[in-house]
Amino acid sequence: MHRRTALTICLMAVLTLSWSAAIAHASSASYTIHDGKVSIDLSLHFYQNATAMPNVNQVFTGAAAQNLTSAIQGSVTSEANGTSVNSLSGDLRSSKDWINVTIHFDVTGVASQKGSLLNVNCSWIRFKVPNDLRIENVSYNLIGATYLRPAFEKYVNFNEPPLNKTIEDVAYISETTPLPPVEAVQRAGNTTLLDFTDLAPHVENWRMTFNLTQGSTIWTYNPGPAAEMNMTVTPRSGNPFTMRAYYVYNATISAQGLAQAHADVISTEVSGGHETVLMLVLVIATFIAAVVASWSYRSRRKKLPRRRK
Repeated sequence: MHRRTALTICLMAVLTLSWSAAIAHASSASYTIHDGKVSIDLSLHFYQNATAMPNVNQVFTGAAAQNLTSAIQGSVTSEANGTSVNSLSGDLRSSKDWINVTIHFDVTGVASQKGSLLNVNCSWIRFKVPNDLRIENVSYNLIGATYLRPAFEKYVNFNEPPLNKTIEDVAYISETTPLPPVEAVQRAGNTTLLDFTDLAPHVENWRMTFNLTQGSTIWTYNPGPAAEMNMTVTPRSGNPFTMRAYYVYNATISAQGLAQAHADVISTEVSGGHETVLMLVLVIATFIAAVVASWSYRSRRKKLPRRRK
């Protein structure tokens, strides 16, 4: 009973904040809890103009799908023992400046039930894949080591022969912060597509909302750019040119019905009875009643005769 009361209070709080958790970003990592497992949908878009990439449009099948599944499995397991990665699918598209990857897979072995309460461990969402994953001639995971580092490193010693004869200055910037060349090269080289370590805060500290249309509890977190690197080269003759890398994503976790997060564990009711439904109806009715009461009070205030001064 105390648990349901806490859920009710929690829902009343988030109802006043938002009716939807939809946030528009170029890239996204979505985690959906259902049927005792978590389904993951990754839609990742990485821009870089340090080097031209080949045009590739491929679906993850055969060895490419097996290698990706094995790499994600190893990384997820290192974060949470007993997990299993299943049903992986997706595709990769690359052009001159872009690498676009979509991946879907399920993670099982993360849920445990105690009575009518289902607890789902989400600590593994911070996984990082260290493998050099490739399709055709595209290295789509270690983008920094493959494409950025060689280009950024080329101009580190611009003030020494032979570069000093043709290059006047080189400036490295991460977001808005100037960086020493060696540090900039190291950061660029460490940039990885399947790196979600920036999802550092516990899920309970993410922004929580309740979607009345879908009847689900949603947590969102925007970690900021995973990569925002610029290198501007100023020749002694001619115009300056800039090499850039940009990669940012947002994360969303959703669970059906009323749910709570404690650290990285999300708890939901799975009894299937009528009490949770009745509680939800009660909360919604209470919210509507509060709005109506407020409107009625303001209407009465307007009808009262004003006192003359």
